[in-house]
Amino acid sequence: MRRIIIINPLGIGDVIFSTPLVAALKKAIPGSYIGYLCNERVSELLSADPDIDKVFVYEKDEYRDLWKSSKIECLKKAAGFLGAIRKERFDISINLSLDYQYNILCMLIGIKKRVGFNYRSRGRFLTSRVRLENFDGKHVVEHYLDMLGPLQIGADKTIAPRVYISSRDSEWADNELRRQGITDTDTIVGIICGGGASWGADADIKRWDRNKFAALADKLIEAHGVKVIFLGDKKEAALAADARKTMKGPSVDMSGETTVGQMAAVIKKCRVLITNDGGPVHVAAGLGVNTVSIFGPVDEKTYGPYPKSDKHIVISRSDVACRPCYKKFKYNKCDNRACLDSITVSEVFAAAEKILKR
Repeated sequence: MRRIIIINPLGIGDVIFSTPLVAALKKAIPGSYIGYLCNERVSELLSADPDIDKVFVYEKDEYRDLWKSSKIECLKKAAGFLGAIRKERFDISINLSLDYQYNILCMLIGIKKRVGFNYRSRGRFLTSRVRLENFDGKHVVEHYLDMLGPLQIGADKTIAPRVYISSRDSEWADNELRRQGITDTDTIVGIICGGGASWGADADIKRWDRNKFAALADKLIEAHGVKVIFLGDKKEAALAADARKTMKGPSVDMSGETTVGQMAAVIKKCRVLITNDGGPVHVAAGLGVNTVSIFGPVDEKTYGPYPKSDKHIVISRSDVACRPCYKKFKYNKCDNRACLDSITVSEVFAAAEKILKR
């Protein structure tokens, strides 16, 4: 039982949370072959991971759109995709999503041992079910490590999430920073006003004020002479543009201009990344880069940088009664964002300065 496929079509943070599971499997099963089914956005990070032998990219929206235009072509494409997985002759599937349909597909292509969460009785078509009510109570990394139990493998909680960068992306970052006039002797602070795409149209609920990010950047430039780089995906580029309009000091804007792999390569060059809760903070943590992260509706005990370390400072409000409101995969849409709006520029500056002075 050495050929294993992991299924995780979720966002950047969730995929990074699964890397300790991948490392534990490789360590416990010598010569194992690990495939990984993910979405296109995170595929380049996984492709650079030496513990992962093959990446299968699945974009649900592509199949939905194709189904609308041509059901026959959609079925052909799905058959080809499943056929490619079947050719690998996987012995075990580990489904980290909460969608039972992946379990059906694994059964149909002949994967005999199927491990996954039994969330809301969705564990049918699994051969080994891991009980899950919700992710509250312990970190997602540890929930994912629970998948080792049915395989009689002990969970090694000393393995931290890891992120790897391809040589191509690393070279791109070197050239781009040089083009922007940033040298190896400069102290770089990365700032992301967004924090990831997984919350879609509701993402603003967990974003600190962009004008506060601007004031923070100016304060860091004035006090420490740092070079500030704004990062983020295309949908968040407007946030960085708005922030930079109110800044007095200079900055570089790469938001919306990088792939995920290129963004990771730039983050690797930073002394500290300052961002909201979201995938990029886990990219930084996985690279060993210092972070200051701002958590509002989401509980950092479950979704924060893992494991806890003095390299990662989380700023959140324990004195706001309704926080965290993100529970059982749902959150409250509130008009009063006290959990975020009460966090001051001075607090975040002090946290970043603590790291810069080390």
